Amino acid sequence: MKYIWENNWFFIPTAMFFGFCGVLAILVPYGQELLFFNDLRFEPFNTIFRLLTYGGEAVAYLIVGVVLLFWRPRFALMIALMGILALPVMYMMKDAIGVDRPITFLEKKSVAQQVVLVPSIHLNRGQTSFPSGHTMAAFALCSLLSLMLGRKRAQWGLLFAFLAILVGVSRIFLVQHFLVDVLAGAVLGLLLSGLVWITSAKYLPSNFNRKL
Repeated sequence: MKYIWENNWFFIPTAMFFGFCGVLAILVPYGQELLFFNDLRFEPFNTIFRLLTYGGEAVAYLIVGVVLLFWRPRFALMIALMGILALPVMYMMKDAIGVDRPITFLEKKSVAQQVVLVPSIHLNRGQTSFPSGHTMAAFALCSLLSLMLGRKRAQWGLLFAFLAILVGVSRIFLVQHFLVDVLAGAVLGLLLSGLVWITSAKYLPSNFNRKL
């Protein structure tokens, strides 16, 4: 059985991301990471991060699923299964934990005016911040794709790792999540992709494939 850490191109930058952000989460006061990006919230960064955040939405799963349908139908089914599982897991955890969204948190602290906001971004409010669903979806999708690549195309795992990481960063840049939300979402995404990969390898017929 192949696991995510067997693709070092994906695993090493992901592990470095966890280590770096874990240290930041301990050293940086809660919410201060939002202020860090204040001086960077201008073009072209605003547009770049607005686009990157789509990597954690349904459209990314749809595009990847359609492409895989013409390469490996079995892999397309795995992507569909991932999407079906991710949504209820995300909403159940958000509802059960109930952490304030960044803008709600900042307004309660009467410091919302200190944060530079990205134009045309609808800020989510309420208590649905933890974990980051976009980050969970992005890491689940990208880690699963790195497993699908196999050893011959393992180098693509580096690209997928950076894409997943940038989606997570985009959620902080757009003032939608805190750093700890992103870290938790990333961990959940990796666990979910591992579950789907192992389950699919066991129950989906191996001959349900189509080679290039």
